Amino acid sequence: MTIAQVPVLITWDIDPNTRFDLAQKRQALQTAVELCRELEIAATFFFVAQEAASYPEEIAEIRRAGHEIGCHGLTHGKEEEYDRVPKEMQRSYIERATRLLEKQTGTSITAFRGPRVKVSHVTLKLLAEYGYLADSSVCSQRLDLLSSNLINSGWLVAPRSPYHPHRDSAFKRGDLDILEVPVSALMLPFISTSLYILKLPVMKVLFRLLYAEARRMGKPIVYLAHPEEFGPQSWPSFKLSDLSFKNLRTQGFMLRKHLNEANPESRLMLNRALFSYIAAFPGIRFMTMREYVLQSSRPTATSD
Repeated sequence: MTIAQVPVLITWDIDPNTRFDLAQKRQALQTAVELCRELEIAATFFFVAQEAASYPEEIAEIRRAGHEIGCHGLTHGKEEEYDRVPKEMQRSYIERATRLLEKQTGTSITAFRGPRVKVSHVTLKLLAEYGYLADSSVCSQRLDLLSSNLINSGWLVAPRSPYHPHRDSAFKRGDLDILEVPVSALMLPFISTSLYILKLPVMKVLFRLLYAEARRMGKPIVYLAHPEEFGPQSWPSFKLSDLSFKNLRTQGFMLRKHLNEANPESRLMLNRALFSYIAAFPGIRFMTMREYVLQSSRPTATSD
């Protein structure tokens, strides 16, 4: 019996991090790249455009290894909130970020993820205009009080399978010429934070459920992590200002940071164990965002 292919998209967000020096950030990114090489994983690395110039050797290595480089916004600053900022500001940021990344990488940039996984229909229309093939900022059916989105009502109603968004809603099917590829979730998000807090046995159960769904529906499984998680971990002490409306709206409950596995070696081991577990399932194929979109857009052969 032929096993249906199950695409698995491992995605890495390379965020600015003032707690690390450049050498530490480069080492953490190199660790993520090496993990993908070790397990023969094709992955997508979403770079913040203004940070990309700090990683010339790593970007060259990522490209040589056949991974994809995507855009994770221009600055990742608190002002870059794609679910609420005006259209012309979004246009300026997307245009500048795309131009910077294409200059740095020498290739076209066709995959996007908004900082703090925030997006709007305005963003998606602009991304389509600038030639992007895919966005991966929606986390369908994720219910998560600790995330930077708090409870996102749009996520709760968004399609679970990849879809072309509606012109008036990022969370409805429509006809925009870009594919929304949701980060996987079953209320619990399939992301590294879940792995570090709930540990491997829970994530194995979550993966098995997502795998069964992917086999049934022909959809991909999308995992989100950050290379910085393989660097030294230290978090500022709690401040009352963390509970201000502005900070909660932008960053969510920062308490989640203190619940995480603190040891970077343990984080690496957890990801290695999870990826190895995933790879053992029949039909699994690790691929980049671009590969998935191009494959899914090919016409299906039919028999007479």
